Amino acid sequence: MKIYKKTICPLDCPDSCGLLAGVENNRVVDLKGDPDHPYTRGVICRKMKRYPARVYSPDRVLYPQIRVGKKGAGSFERISWDQAWDCLTKKLSETIDEHGGEAVLPYCYAGNMGQISRFSGFPLFHKIGTSRLEQTICSATARGGWKKICGDVGGSPPERAAEADLIIAWGINIKVSNLHFWPYVTEARKRGAKFVVIDPYRNDTARSADEHVKLKPGGDSALALGILKLLIEKHQVDHRFIKDDSVGFDELAAYVRRTPIQEFEQQSGIAQNDIARLAELIGRHPKTFIRIGVGLSRNSRGGMAVRAIGSLAAACGLFNGEPGRGVLLFSGAFSGDSNRLTMPELGEHPTRTINMIHLGEALNNLAPPIKMLMVYNSNPLSVAPDGSMVRKGLCRDDLFTVVHEQVMTPTARYADLLLPATTFLENRDLYTGYGHFFLGVADRVIEPLGEAISNFDLFQILAQKMGFSDEAFHQSLDQRLQGYFETINEIPGDYDLGSYQDGTYIESKKAGETGSAFASNGNRFRFVSEDDCALPRYPQLVSSCEFDNPDLMSRFPFRLITPPNDKLLNSTFGEFYPQDCGSVLIHPEDSEIKQIRDGAEVTIYNLRGRVTRKAAVTTDTQPGVLVAEGIFWPVADDEGGINDLTSQQCSDIGGGAIFHESLVDIVASSSDS
Repeated sequence: MKIYKKTICPLDCPDSCGLLAGVENNRVVDLKGDPDHPYTRGVICRKMKRYPARVYSPDRVLYPQIRVGKKGAGSFERISWDQAWDCLTKKLSETIDEHGGEAVLPYCYAGNMGQISRFSGFPLFHKIGTSRLEQTICSATARGGWKKICGDVGGSPPERAAEADLIIAWGINIKVSNLHFWPYVTEARKRGAKFVVIDPYRNDTARSADEHVKLKPGGDSALALGILKLLIEKHQVDHRFIKDDSVGFDELAAYVRRTPIQEFEQQSGIAQNDIARLAELIGRHPKTFIRIGVGLSRNSRGGMAVRAIGSLAAACGLFNGEPGRGVLLFSGAFSGDSNRLTMPELGEHPTRTINMIHLGEALNNLAPPIKMLMVYNSNPLSVAPDGSMVRKGLCRDDLFTVVHEQVMTPTARYADLLLPATTFLENRDLYTGYGHFFLGVADRVIEPLGEAISNFDLFQILAQKMGFSDEAFHQSLDQRLQGYFETINEIPGDYDLGSYQDGTYIESKKAGETGSAFASNGNRFRFVSEDDCALPRYPQLVSSCEFDNPDLMSRFPFRLITPPNDKLLNSTFGEFYPQDCGSVLIHPEDSEIKQIRDGAEVTIYNLRGRVTRKAAVTTDTQPGVLVAEGIFWPVADDEGGINDLTSQQCSDIGGGAIFHESLVDIVASSSDS
């Protein structure tokens, strides 16, 4: 008989859905949305509906394996866990003894967003004294930009958008990346609200909008500042919020006043009359809600874009907490002490820090070199920038790579030691959403398949086998969880982990706050930032690193952006599409010049690498802009993925990657010429 058990989606998505797993004979036979979850409301994306097929995939890694072929060939031999532990502890000990702890580099991110799963290796890494990974690849720039203007204040509850008269989706494909925000858009539109999408290309959400503003890639800050200029000139800003809850507005206002509108027009790619129309639209609709996407921060001026859009929102009083008014990038609903999970006190001394987007550089050129790479919760060969350089590093004979993984990913194929990992359905964890205001603890719904073990068990057992007797390495999962749970100040007082019932969704106390988010905690919105002399004091026009490089532009005339699609979540689920190289959108004007027909196989290339895709000739994109949705896995062993084309250059704030700022050229592949 099938029974349904509550669980929570672990993937790196703002929705963090409540799920019901249909279980029959210790086998998950279906997944659906939990109608009891206030945000999920019974609906989930098609990606997660297919998740049981991943659990039982023929590509599932179920037993420890050791490499027997050349690196990258994916040829392994099954071994026992005893053999795996012997191999792992011996190699780790030898590396530390011969080269020091910093010769070991852990590589992990948000493949599982559970608080335990994500950070479970950190106590051991601190104890060993490994090189430390700076986790920047996804949201560091957006969070850094937000912090510059908002400090610790989070975004508005998404439910508030349902009462708006104008909703702006700025740099976010809601229908693909934030599905559960869409009902609020629908509800508001039924009341007569207008829905505007600002994005470089016409995606699924833009096709459903009342208006699509097709700006240049990276032109977000210019558009926001241009709108702000016109609102200031027409005296359509919220002077009360500016006076009571902010600092530095006059300095920013002076800058936008003296900057000609033509400069904002040129950098944004939006005509002056269209900027004026957007300003007039916002001015006429005080009940405006802006949903900002992380994707717009993935360029060399991404932090500036967040600062500029946030400043526009603040000048319009959208942080004042009134119905229908708001701005949301990250909810910031919960703020537990991550040190309870990572335990930095176990480290005897500081060790070197390596930005995770510089993995290619680190594996090939770092001195002293990395000798051992430990990968979990990530697929760096697909997601890290400059993938061809990462691949070169993974091929090093003197690098020992350990991968703890669920399926045979492109990275797993390069492992020297491959270890089986549980899925979220096979382990217990705590999950918080960054697009809403709820958290929950989910227990395992089935026993682990094969010999798979969780991240937590992997590192606890490894620490003990390495001879470490610290209390942290003898904690149970619930003890670790309790230590973190009790530091979350936003949990209402009637909850503690001992009395908490799994399957209950806890709403953050922040969700019920009224009035200005800044007035409530004595903070101030900062139009001007004075804490970093390396950054401009206020949002302003700046040049991009790659798109404004005249030398590169002369050789590589196309701007490439790589937004998500509805098949994949980052690179997760790539195993479902082994023969799909993905498409690239190209404008008809460009396809004619390059003699590329619709559906043709094309090669996109630059100095960093080359990638094969299928051309989709469409006016959904702009002349000169190529759009390659989704991080598909390579179809052939000798090919790379879309991030072979991405630079290891950092963004302006937070050290994030510039995935949406690559100059490339495109040609029809020989078979389609």
